[in-house]
Amino acid sequence: MSSALRKPGRLIAVALAALLLLLLGQPPAHAGTWGAPQKVNSWNTINGRWTANNELETYTPNCVWYEGETLIIKTYKAGDGTYYSGRVESKNLYGYGTYSFTANMPNGQGLLPAVWAAYLNPWLPEFDAAEIVGQNPNTVYQTLHDVNNAQSQYASGNSSGWTNASHTYSFTWWPDHIDFAVDGTITGSKAYTTPAGIGMHFIVNTAVGGDWPGNPDASTWATADGARYLKVSSITYTPYTP
Repeated sequence: MSSALRKPGRLIAVALAALLLLLLGQPPAHAGTWGAPQKVNSWNTINGRWTANNELETYTPNCVWYEGETLIIKTYKAGDGTYYSGRVESKNLYGYGTYSFTANMPNGQGLLPAVWAAYLNPWLPEFDAAEIVGQNPNTVYQTLHDVNNAQSQYASGNSSGWTNASHTYSFTWWPDHIDFAVDGTITGSKAYTTPAGIGMHFIVNTAVGGDWPGNPDASTWATADGARYLKVSSITYTPYTP
């Protein structure tokens, strides 16, 4: 049979395969070009009181530093009752591709450590690679917030707990959907069409108190030095060009 006669059959087979993947809840593969992974280590460090979602922390550069290649975020309660923590936002905006964080998250009542990305100006959209409610260390949440703040959230359980251990949390941003993953395993996929001109800042922080985790208590600071630490040993961006 000639190639001209085989083409319609091949197109039908490809279409059926794509339809099957969609029915199984998995988006079809994309043709495109992947670039080399890039380290993300150029940050704006936030300084000041933060009140979004009724949070309690004051961010300070004193709670952010590097130990070798590892980014450290310290969170503690000062003697005057002020809660101090750290937050960094990448100086650059990034586009389609994989955003990956290898992080050791802290536990503790009323803490919300997070590794994520957002447009920031305006805020949305936002893609959360990982958020952990400090008193519930067995669940990690990964969430897509669209430009209207409609949310699609995926929760992954770990009977051994996600905190105080290193795991890789990531999402891959495609032109038409988002794939979330933990330790290389896809945990959720959501169709999403990106508005024109949008990019993402990488963000790392630990929030204290607020609407979701609630307030900290004495147990939160019951550590050898009265502090909790978020440690991120690798932050990378792997670009994708459709």
